[in-house]
Amino acid sequence: MRYQKLTEYEKTIHPSIHISGSVRGMKKLGYWGKHDQCVRCGNYIYNLSIFAKIM
Repeated sequence: MRYQKLTEYEKTIHPSIHISGSVRGMKKLGYWGKHDQCVRCGNYIYNLSIFAKIM
């Protein structure tokens, strides 16, 4: 996994999990794709391949 600085806007449009969570588990359960691009920024891991719905 690589580290990348994200803007506040990018943080709001991509789904994330806390670093204590499991990326492998998210992919195994099918919430995130097997080949999705994930990066760490601070204490969170963001999935840059998915765009979250903005309300």
